[in-house]
Amino acid sequence: MNPTTNNQNTAKSRFTAQNTMLEILTADPSLGMVLMRDFHLGGCRNCGFNPHDTVETVATQNGIPTDRLLAAMNRSV
Repeated sequence: MNPTTNNQNTAKSRFTAQNTMLEILTADPSLGMVLMRDFHLGGCRNCGFNPHDTVETVATQNGIPTDRLLAAMNRSV
């Protein structure tokens, strides 16, 4: 009912499967820790990713459900 509530819900889902990792980490640098802590992504050569890959590509390449990765990236701040 309230337009403000709708805008808040949209803000929580700001990242999509088609965003690149570079876009996401530029928008919220703290997500680097989330990726490392929760998914062991991006900390070393073996678990690194191309910053121009989409979330969907990184998830698929690492055997992580895309929706689970997106949920972590769109967490409440």
